[in-house]
Amino acid sequence: MCQLFALTSHQPVSPDFSLRGFFQRGGKTGDHSDGWGLALFRDGQLELQTHISAAHSCRRATELLQTKPRATTVVAHIRKATVGDVSPQNSHPFTRTLWGETWAFAHNGDLKDFHPGTSVDYLPKGQTDSELAFCHIFSRLASTFETKPPVHVLAEFLYSLSAEISRHGTFNYLLSNGTLLIAHCSTELYWAHRSFPFGKVELLDLDMSIDLGEFNSEDESMFVVATKPLTRGEAWCPMGRGELRVFEGGRMVHVLPPTPVCNRQPIDWNSAWASHHVVIS
Repeated sequence: MCQLFALTSHQPVSPDFSLRGFFQRGGKTGDHSDGWGLALFRDGQLELQTHISAAHSCRRATELLQTKPRATTVVAHIRKATVGDVSPQNSHPFTRTLWGETWAFAHNGDLKDFHPGTSVDYLPKGQTDSELAFCHIFSRLASTFETKPPVHVLAEFLYSLSAEISRHGTFNYLLSNGTLLIAHCSTELYWAHRSFPFGKVELLDLDMSIDLGEFNSEDESMFVVATKPLTRGEAWCPMGRGELRVFEGGRMVHVLPPTPVCNRQPIDWNSAWASHHVVIS
């Protein structure tokens, strides 16, 4: 499957250190070699790049990292194609406009027997189940809310809708309009908080380390989200299945808990009594 990465900060920062490790998984330390994409938000503007080459060996990716781009919100994706050809229209993040804002969406997982309806304003351009899910979500949001709802209302709606979609398979995703960063976990997603006092961290996929304190001020705060931890030297917290978290400007502003899982089967009391599985004392 694919892998996800995101960063949110209250002021522009460069994600190049974390991305260097993340992009190694695009064909070198991982087999996600069917393309990569990056959405950079800053000052209300979105810069989007998507490519069908393996991230770790892509000249465009190398050149981008060398420029050390700065952004307040970053969403990145490395693809291992399961549904749809390896093509530009099937590369994440996907973007659409809603409530006058441009949103970026990236998905990790597979959805089976998933054939939802979408409005004419949100029709998929490619063949992936990921883009179809994105268009379905935005069709539902547009038909339910004429204007952007408060954060907690939006989160509750996505939490419920994501649970419905997750019945069809794995549905880990990142969604952002540059101000909000929404992360939903279906199977695996981690987050780390970087704040003062910053320390030294080391990439897991590359022999490279950095002292975050040399590049960040005392008032800086940011969150990093990834399919799997990217570094050692900082705490990575796992999200639970069904959990949804909303970040804004380097802060975590809303959390909806994992979905309770109950594996207990209904008891047939007569057969349980006969088989001595029920003991009364």
